[in-house]
Amino acid sequence: MAIRQKFLCAAVSAVTSLVMTFSLSSAHAQVVPDWPDLYDPFTLLNLNVETVNPEDFDLIRNDTTYEIEVPAWFWAEDEEPILVSIRRKSASALPNELDPNKKVSFKIDINEYQDEDETGADICVDVQVPNGVCRSQWKAVKKLSLENGDDQDVVQEGFAWYLHRLAAQSGLNYHSGLAAWVDLTINGEYQGVYVNVEPRDKQFLKNRGLWAGSDDTWLYKMSDVDSPEIKEAPEDEFEIPFSSPASTQYCYKPFVVSGACPTPDDFKAQLEAGINMEGMLTFGAVSAFHYSPDDLFAKGKNFYYLDYAAGLAPREYIQWDLDSAFGSLDPNRSMYAQGRGRFNVYEKALVLETSSPFRAEYDAIVSALVQGPEAVFDPESLLVDLQDFEFMLNVSLAADPNSKNAISSFDSLAQYVPLRVASMQDQLPEGPPPPPSTADIHVGNLDGFATGLSRNNWQATVKITAHDYTHLPLGGVLVSASWSGGVVGDESCVTEDDGHCLLVADITSKRVKKVNLTVNELRRNGNIYVAEQNHDGNSVTISKP
Repeated sequence: MAIRQKFLCAAVSAVTSLVMTFSLSSAHAQVVPDWPDLYDPFTLLNLNVETVNPEDFDLIRNDTTYEIEVPAWFWAEDEEPILVSIRRKSASALPNELDPNKKVSFKIDINEYQDEDETGADICVDVQVPNGVCRSQWKAVKKLSLENGDDQDVVQEGFAWYLHRLAAQSGLNYHSGLAAWVDLTINGEYQGVYVNVEPRDKQFLKNRGLWAGSDDTWLYKMSDVDSPEIKEAPEDEFEIPFSSPASTQYCYKPFVVSGACPTPDDFKAQLEAGINMEGMLTFGAVSAFHYSPDDLFAKGKNFYYLDYAAGLAPREYIQWDLDSAFGSLDPNRSMYAQGRGRFNVYEKALVLETSSPFRAEYDAIVSALVQGPEAVFDPESLLVDLQDFEFMLNVSLAADPNSKNAISSFDSLAQYVPLRVASMQDQLPEGPPPPPSTADIHVGNLDGFATGLSRNNWQATVKITAHDYTHLPLGGVLVSASWSGGVVGDESCVTEDDGHCLLVADITSKRVKKVNLTVNELRRNGNIYVAEQNHDGNSVTISKP
């Protein structure tokens, strides 16, 4: 990786005058919370940057190497400024690279110039600034990643992050990154609305209790297919990072597209033992909801994974890049086949076919997301959230010259959400019927028989058995019934302790060759008659003997 260039302040007096101008006061400024509320999607924070050298802003804004890094003052709302570094991130400029006022993405390093003195206090190093305030972290984060929404727009990107956040907070074993919208001003010029996405780094892991120490934790970044990049790892005696044990173990598809070694016979058991599969499948299921063509399941790229020393903890898969989310607003897309070609190896290996090893587990997660009264993606709730987001962002998006008409995305998403929920519900297999209520009762048996009384007269008898919800005979049930063809007979009885009672009709007309009895109702205090559970339907026909 190329070494970033540092552009440091040379004029101490100029910096001193700059610092003095940053004593802000605003009666309406918000209190800036620490992590995780720093990424509250229902709060729009104002972030401010002032480059130490004013000309450095154009320098980094036009940098397509994404390596030039300059010192700058940074603050949120009415806080006092701290010294950070800022550079451009590798994302397309809006509206284009030639526009002099283009909107680009930024990376802010909080601790670039921070060190500690002999007392452990934060001090600034590597840059000449008087009275500079440097921090090891700000609001429990060490970096900020500000996304301009280049592939789609900031509304769709931010909403996709919100969906992952909901899934992670729902009780599913899934660790999602956080994100929130912010207003960004640099050197006094409003840059527009950005998505402030939580970086995946050691601090990310520490904030979630996922960091097991420098000797036992590996963090990999997969920005392209089969190209893992070590971000955190133990080192050998020559200070060279070495690979995790799991990297050697998972040498087959889907983890290696080419399949460097054969898939083991105990494939499913091996993955369940070594990987948080609920987390990985949740990652894929949420992505299926918002569809992102460059994602883990769709293309085997743009994600992080976290490994530990053998036997310490299972591997975790972590979402990363969502700027292409909602790449299609077709609500009827398959939730099993998001990708095409040879790179969608994860869904092919895990969930694509009904016989796939993790298809049932994936279906259960999708069901938790979209089905039932406790659904994570309840469409009514999501539509209310979209309205709240629109109310919060409307003014800022209207002032953002490079928002890519993001305001219109609220209407598009409001149309998409209920249709996508319905589509994913329809794609789920029909499950077993829900268990009966303990109050349910039904007809267990209807047995009819005939007895001859004389040449023309005969008797029809029906034995009714009432069942409780466990299909055991139930006494004390009032049975109400009716006979067909004008036949007069018993129309009610109460079941004995054995669950049985009899209804009898005497037939005196020689023209009546058969009769029909229909059970209309079962009644018992505290119980509910559920005819759909009847074993023999609700009627029986008896023929003349």
